[in-house]
Amino acid sequence: MELERITVALRPRTAREAVDLGAAMLRAHARTVWSAWFVFSLPVVALCIAAGWLLGLPWLATLLIWWLLPLFDRIPLYVLSRAVFERAPRWRETLRGQRQWRWGGTIASITWRRIDSHRALRLPMELLEGLAGKQRSERWRVLRRPIGTEASSLAFGCMELVLVIFLGAFLSVVLFIPAELMPDWIRGSVGGVARRTPEVTGALIAGVAYLAWSAIEPLHVAAGFALYLNRRTQLEAWDVDLAFRRLRDRWLAAGRGAAVLLLTLACAWPHGAWAQQAAAPVAKPAPAQKVAAAKPEDVPVTQIETAFAVPASTSDQRFATAATEAFRDPRFGGEHKDHTWKPRNWSWDPKPVKLGRSPFEGIGNGFAMGIKGLLVLLLIGLIVAVAVYLIRRARLPVLALRVRSEAALDMHLETIEAQERLPDDLAGATHRLWSSGHRREALALLYRGCVEQVAAVLQVAVEPDATEADCLRSARRLDDTQRRQRAEAIVRAWQYAAYADRYPRDEDFARLLDGWPARHGSAA
Repeated sequence: MELERITVALRPRTAREAVDLGAAMLRAHARTVWSAWFVFSLPVVALCIAAGWLLGLPWLATLLIWWLLPLFDRIPLYVLSRAVFERAPRWRETLRGQRQWRWGGTIASITWRRIDSHRALRLPMELLEGLAGKQRSERWRVLRRPIGTEASSLAFGCMELVLVIFLGAFLSVVLFIPAELMPDWIRGSVGGVARRTPEVTGALIAGVAYLAWSAIEPLHVAAGFALYLNRRTQLEAWDVDLAFRRLRDRWLAAGRGAAVLLLTLACAWPHGAWAQQAAAPVAKPAPAQKVAAAKPEDVPVTQIETAFAVPASTSDQRFATAATEAFRDPRFGGEHKDHTWKPRNWSWDPKPVKLGRSPFEGIGNGFAMGIKGLLVLLLIGLIVAVAVYLIRRARLPVLALRVRSEAALDMHLETIEAQERLPDDLAGATHRLWSSGHRREALALLYRGCVEQVAAVLQVAVEPDATEADCLRSARRLDDTQRRQRAEAIVRAWQYAAYADRYPRDEDFARLLDGWPARHGSAA
């Protein structure tokens, strides 16, 4: 395994540091990951939405997309596992590479293990190591022992992020756009399009949910893969192995330099002394042996399956032989004989003691079962009580808000409909209410008169369910600029008073009464 080619700094990290490493890897290869993600998942999502549309089940599309998320998780893991040792593959290579991985773990993840909170940590073990059966179960127990809680926390945190994005996409339309500026089709969708066109609403919800999962699910997979790498580093000391390999490379480089230096000195040594010893007998050299030129071996290519394979276990024959030889060494124990005195009939196996049946055994068992049943009932009652308490606490603010809204709406309607017919002198009646301290009733009467006067000028009927936004839209259709501005000012004054309990000053209120619509015959 060529750890020198790995692009990640190998060192023991905490779980949070490992999750941050996964986010950094995802940022470094974001374009490759998400391009392969959308190419692979968009056709499947389209089929899910079409199935929900054709079957008349609007919720089915969102459920199917959520259920198939483990199938989509193979894409980010393939890209990141290749990017750790070599370049990140393109989306075509990623799609073709799915045929090389086993599908058993993916099928299990979308069936009986669908709600497993350790999915992001289990996924690299199943796809990269390729273990099966009992060996895979033992491997999983070793991997998840210290980081199972962190993997579950990661899953729940990503789920919360998905909910934030999903709800924020819809609430941003409703909360941040004023009602009078909101288009009619959006206002209608909030109130009744979900009932009139459930297929369209279901497809819209499924699309927004898919975008939210597309933003967070690759992060979930990358963080789980980083947790897996960190755990392998802790178990197999990858950082120590890599440090020794780098030290070996430095010594080899230094040795080659020393050999070159010695060869240079040998070649530069003077050879004149050899010429003076020409008369000396020269021994016949022995026949040289033929030395076969060593053919350099090809540099092995890193394979992902080889890189992430499980190290040799204690069942390996070489390890067992080495362990046996080490055990025979006297320094580590060896074999010796020990002579001790023992009784003639001595036995290491204790004799079993036969106990008779106690007459109180049945009574004790019955009492224990009764206590156990009582504790189970108490636990169930406690769970039900806590659930009821939480439900009531959650509903109280909603009910209080609803009661206050309904009370304000009823007061608004009662105030407006308090009189069946407007008084002839609308300005005088409104001024008398304001002077007597009934400011809310005065503004309600002025608002009602404004609505009827605008409808009379436009020659349209007053709708019973018309809102302030409808009145503003009707006022904008007036040709007279002064009348349009005065009508808008009256509606705004009524909104501030009815919903914010803010009333205009006396001089501002008198300015609203000076002219149309409070004085019908006035030109302005």
